[in-house]
Amino acid sequence: MNLDELVNSVPENDLRENLSRWVEEWKQDGKDIGALASLIGKWHGNVWFQETDASNKFHTEFQNFKSAAIDSIGGLTLNERLYWFGLFEAWESGNETTQNRLRSKLRANA
Repeated sequence: MNLDELVNSVPENDLRENLSRWVEEWKQDGKDIGALASLIGKWHGNVWFQETDASNKFHTEFQNFKSAAIDSIGGLTLNERLYWFGLFEAWESGNETTQNRLRSKLRANA
């Protein structure tokens, strides 16, 4: 499950739209994946799901995403990083400055 799929897994429309705005802002700013993990954690801690099971399921899916994509970032290729974080389109349509920002965001500068 990549970042966009994680966002779309939120069952409640208002919560999904809210998280989607946060994630889209992150995709555009200069903050890296560490900030994203913090952002999603804070978001989840400050919203109220109508059903506890839905909240717990999101938490589990986020932890799985975090483990596979964020905690293991060093072992991923640039293409894998772009996939996990839903940034292929931004990469393909971006100029050199945008691509450098994305490399930095995804900790792929080495």
